[in-house]
Amino acid sequence: MKSLPKKIQELSPKLAKLCLDIEKFGKVKSGEDFAAKALLVGVSGGIDSTALLIIVTLLARKSGGRVFCAHIDHGLRSESAGDRTFVEDLCADLGVQVKSLKADVAGYAEEKSIGLEEAGRIIRYDFFKQCLKKFDADFLLLAHHIGDLSEDVIMRLIRGSGWPALAGMDAYDPKRKLLRPLLSTKKQELEDFLRSIGCPWREDESNNCDDYTRNRVRNYIMPLLYDENPNLGLGLVRLKNQAELDEAYWNEQLAEALVHVQKVEDGGIMLPCSILNKSHSALRLRIYKKILDDLGPGHTLFDSIILLDQGFLGRKSGSTFQFSGNKVVKINKAGLLFKVN
Repeated sequence: MKSLPKKIQELSPKLAKLCLDIEKFGKVKSGEDFAAKALLVGVSGGIDSTALLIIVTLLARKSGGRVFCAHIDHGLRSESAGDRTFVEDLCADLGVQVKSLKADVAGYAEEKSIGLEEAGRIIRYDFFKQCLKKFDADFLLLAHHIGDLSEDVIMRLIRGSGWPALAGMDAYDPKRKLLRPLLSTKKQELEDFLRSIGCPWREDESNNCDDYTRNRVRNYIMPLLYDENPNLGLGLVRLKNQAELDEAYWNEQLAEALVHVQKVEDGGIMLPCSILNKSHSALRLRIYKKILDDLGPGHTLFDSIILLDQGFLGRKSGSTFQFSGNKVVKINKAGLLFKVN
């Protein structure tokens, strides 16, 4: 590996612009000058995360931030030990402190009776949470790009997700301190960046395995969609931006409506008819879901919410609707009573 650039000024104008565009996107989504903060970067050693680590390190040097790295060896490939060595050597070259974990994803999946993908996801985010605390980091940065966003939208469509979740993964999740600053960047741009600075990366052969849903979507469905519309990824970025605007609007409407809900005995919540009568069905459905979600764990199905709204519109006083997590909603003349049995 040849010597890596120490600062953005050493890059070509094209590469410097790429870095600054990524910084601008991250600032807009997080609402902060994230590059000036303490940043934990999840790095596998592949093209995307390797490029992210280098770009973020350059941005942090410019802005006064600090960068840390988290790497997980999932123990599923014979080459994974080499991935760890590569990431640790890269961090040494960049002067970035790294924390690595060797995990038994297959054993965890068998123990919990879940798939390998789900097991890997749980272990990854638990490790990231530990590293955020260890390094006292302000943000967790992950390397999802336009291609990942596109795949995510198609996978959610396949699973039957509704709006606005159908628009794909979020660029910023404040609850998890998670920021995806590459979500408007093309993978080819990241590969070109690494080639231009002479930095290698690790290839994960498991990406070609058809055992995983994401791989099948990536290797078979996405090429067909891109053949039909080469600009599909950019269109889905616009869709995501529109979804975020819609979500911001509905969150404001929800906040105004929820001011009027009333807490009752046994932890129940009364949603008065006076609020529901003047609310559009689109808002009523969101109010139901918000209250149900706030009552505790349990996935709220859209079809069940529709049935509840039909019950309200039909003034079916005395009717009870069951939801997962032992949640129930009772309709009476005053409104809807939400509670956990």
